[in-house]
Amino acid sequence: MTVPDGDDVLELGRERRRAPRWRRPAAATVLGVAGLLAGLAIGYAAGARHTAKPAAPTPPSHTATPAAPAEPFAAGGFPLSQSGPECSGQNGHKLQVGLQITNLSAGSVRLRRVRVVLPMGGLRVTAQAWGPCGQLPAAGELPGTTLPPTLGPGASAWFAVTFQVLTRCPQPLPVQFTLDYDQQGRSAAIRLPGFPDLGQVPYSGCR
Repeated sequence: MTVPDGDDVLELGRERRRAPRWRRPAAATVLGVAGLLAGLAIGYAAGARHTAKPAAPTPPSHTATPAAPAEPFAAGGFPLSQSGPECSGQNGHKLQVGLQITNLSAGSVRLRRVRVVLPMGGLRVTAQAWGPCGQLPAAGELPGTTLPPTLGPGASAWFAVTFQVLTRCPQPLPVQFTLDYDQQGRSAAIRLPGFPDLGQVPYSGCR
């Protein structure tokens, strides 16, 4: 018996039978490939649509407190200011200088005492008084014992200090003051610029 080419034949005894050849159906192969491609497409689309969610802004831990407004009077909140005219006078080797102080606040200020600051020395305090130059303490009165005034709003007062000059010419010497005062039951002090130097104060020893 002649068998067409390409077929396998099994012999069982005297009978020959064709061996079945297993072939994967073409339709199943196509469906498998299509499913794989569809899965890849879905995965790519899902990955393309995924974006990182922006982090929510972190709320501030505290809120800044607005700064308190500055006091409505002298620089630094002090109610007193060195203002206006100055005075001076010479008596031998003694030199007297004075300043005017003004109350810039809306309340009364009680002046207490003036402390002299001499950064370079060269002078020695011999007397001081509340009042313009020429009003020295009476004979036997201790320096600085005159009654300090109380200044109402906008009022001014003078104080004068007398020095023994310890150098031939005091012109390069600075003279500063610290003024103690009371206001509304509280004590405080203010540093006054005084005289940066005594160059503007006439003194005969400098000629």
